Amino acid sequence: MEAQLDELFSFLRDPRPDVRQLAAKNIAGLTTTPEFLPFFKKDGCRVVKDLMALTKGEPLAAHDALSALINLCVDPVFVSVMDNEDFLYDLILLIVLPRNVVADLCCMLLNNLSESNSVARKLVADISRSAAAPSPSAESTSPIPTPSTQPNPSTTKLKTHYLDNLLEVFVRGAGKGYNPDAEYHFLGGVLSNVAMTPAGAAWFRGRTGVDGALRLSKMVPFTEHPNRIRRSAAIHTIKNTAFEPEGHALLLTDTELNLLPYLLLPLSGPEDYTDEEMEGMPDELQLLEPDKEREQDAKLRLALVEILLLLTTTRQGREILRAKKVYPVVQKLHLQEKDEKVQEAIERLVQMLCRDEEDGGSTNLPIPVAKRLKSVDAKDYVIEEMEDSDSDSDGGMIEQLL
Repeated sequence: MEAQLDELFSFLRDPRPDVRQLAAKNIAGLTTTPEFLPFFKKDGCRVVKDLMALTKGEPLAAHDALSALINLCVDPVFVSVMDNEDFLYDLILLIVLPRNVVADLCCMLLNNLSESNSVARKLVADISRSAAAPSPSAESTSPIPTPSTQPNPSTTKLKTHYLDNLLEVFVRGAGKGYNPDAEYHFLGGVLSNVAMTPAGAAWFRGRTGVDGALRLSKMVPFTEHPNRIRRSAAIHTIKNTAFEPEGHALLLTDTELNLLPYLLLPLSGPEDYTDEEMEGMPDELQLLEPDKEREQDAKLRLALVEILLLLTTTRQGREILRAKKVYPVVQKLHLQEKDEKVQEAIERLVQMLCRDEEDGGSTNLPIPVAKRLKSVDAKDYVIEEMEDSDSDSDGGMIEQLL
């Protein structure tokens, strides 16, 4: 068996493209079960490095190589091999280049890798690169010339920060608006993972080098997106940026960001409010349609309530949430809520909103909220079928390959 695997692995370096592709396809099948993984660690994980090299080649071989690497992320040893600045840079270029047919697979792989703190820090780091081509911008829908075959990242450079490029592609990629062969939903997981680091959270509170907009303002509109992966990424990115009280003033008062409606609308149903309840309430929450539905996923409802709870850490935050009539919104939510964890979080939030501010207590309060969370774990999925299939709107994309 070992000799047969060694021979199969060697075919990844064959001069014939069809042989490399067939080898990559068979090797990808081996990564779906743990029994073969020890063989991938031989010779300093050479087979993993060979698969990494194939990601820049012909589309079919790149497809199978990426599928294998996504599955191999279950083992930190393989993640450490891929935690290479040059490989990460090439992976980002493959994501940014339009009309790249394996862009979504690249997003899945980068999502898995960004769960590593080391990789997340590399993405945040301000690494200067010379530019041979423009990065995505509001003026150009095709920022980098696209060859008819698989693009070669080694011949292209980005002039804009890694994350600014990725954020722009995530925004413009919704509905295949940037690449007809990709939706970039899993790129949101990368951004959420980056926001788990203090530097990443601070980065999101800054302005993008693409058009000067607040970076977080590009994420918040997706809290009600039809695709669960995308809206989960938006919600968890917001949550991960809300752990530092010094950033709450921006989150609550910046008119460009206008955060509260994006947090409250997913928690709102079709219920009517009295005139007194609506006084001060964001306009977006008033007179909602009778068929308005709340977020269906209890985990995402919990994350939204916990964001509000984090924002009550400061007295200013509590006063703003009271003035914006958050209480009647969560009160009506509590009446309909069936999930026990969400109910408990709402009750803690109500206690904070109803507390007496005249007791001479501390302005800032410690809030027991769950730690920073990633929005999606692509390692929970295993790529098994190598066939064409449309992705659904509920996040099953990893199982169904392009």
